[in-house]
Amino acid sequence: MSLWKPVETYRAIIFILDGIGDRPLPELNNKTPLQVAYKPNMDYIASHGMTGIMDPIEPGVRPGTDTGHLAIFGYEPYLYYPGRGPLEAVGAGARLNPGDVAIRCNLATAIEKNRKLIIIDRRAGRIKGEDAKLIIKTLNENIKEVEGVKVEFYPATAHRVALVLRGKGLSPKISNSDPGTAMENNPIKEVRPLDSSLEAAKTARIVNKIIVETYRLLKDHPVNKRRESEGKLPANVILTRGAGMIPLALKSFSERFNVRGYVIAEEDTIIGLARILGMETEVPDGATGDLETDTMSIARRVVEVYNNYNVDILFVQIKGPDIAGHDANYEGKIKIIEKIDKMIEYILNNTNQEKTVYVLTADHSTPCNVRDHTGDPVPIAFMGPQCRVDDIKSYDELNCAKGIIGRIRGVNLIPIVLNQMNRRLKFGE
Repeated sequence: MSLWKPVETYRAIIFILDGIGDRPLPELNNKTPLQVAYKPNMDYIASHGMTGIMDPIEPGVRPGTDTGHLAIFGYEPYLYYPGRGPLEAVGAGARLNPGDVAIRCNLATAIEKNRKLIIIDRRAGRIKGEDAKLIIKTLNENIKEVEGVKVEFYPATAHRVALVLRGKGLSPKISNSDPGTAMENNPIKEVRPLDSSLEAAKTARIVNKIIVETYRLLKDHPVNKRRESEGKLPANVILTRGAGMIPLALKSFSERFNVRGYVIAEEDTIIGLARILGMETEVPDGATGDLETDTMSIARRVVEVYNNYNVDILFVQIKGPDIAGHDANYEGKIKIIEKIDKMIEYILNNTNQEKTVYVLTADHSTPCNVRDHTGDPVPIAFMGPQCRVDDIKSYDELNCAKGIIGRIRGVNLIPIVLNQMNRRLKFGE
């Protein structure tokens, strides 16, 4: 008797746990936050499917959030990365044209010392909400043009800002002014051209002028005076990094893989990247991109989209683990992992497990003892109706390394997902 029946295709939900990977911490008896956290639902996915580890770019390469997600979406970062600025700008609502330069910025706190601006906090106490919007409104009202180049600021997630330069003779080949994570109490870097072109020299000169002007406008701003009276850090300057130009035409996600993708994310950079790739996107109510984010509100929205939208792959990005890693907050990282696990429980209970592939992954590791992204691989797990099941019972960095998937690159993820969905096209005859 034949067991054959028509092959059924499935949908997929991919959980992108931003910065989830970590390193052993003495404070946790040389375990990682992921090993210590109570996460029965992540472990359920791992124990009912197949596991492995993933280098988002390639072994030892430190991914950015942008390049890590670009790889997860199935695009080779070495070929298609446009720079962080365009992603941030599109995610924040800008419409970019060929020749525009977009730059990712932070609202930051600086003091003047020896004729230099010294950065005290790169995120201005993680300013967000109305305070950030009022600051950016002032910049737009007062810095409209520099050397004949139009200047626009767009509020992004929390302390982040997108800066767009529109005009002739511009180049994204400029350095960052941001001294970098864990480098507070250092001066703002002078922006320099990264090649010998007149366009790069002009763009660097314009950005340096803009930075100086933001400090002049913001150092005595009413919002900052009030924040200081409340014991909060002022947002009195911008830091710039990740300049880029709108990318060359790419095949959309649906054209490339013949499936419909939908992205629910907490960060404008990811929203911008997904929009560039032609996917529908949203930041749901309650998604704040920090440790206080309303994961259950996100869970309910995921289920609504799953049940009511014609979507094949639903990406769900949660930012909190990365925030905790950057802040060296291992206790906060454990707590946000446990909050995410409750979110996953709700989604598992309210979606059809018999017709869905569930994936746990991350765009990079953000160890608490490094306070930045590292090239360490991240744990991955796949659970679906026809997945092979290995012997791994826990979703964490060490156990998943023993799984049957082995070690893959980020660009391998979508092909594996499509294969488990029975949606992968045959290569050859």
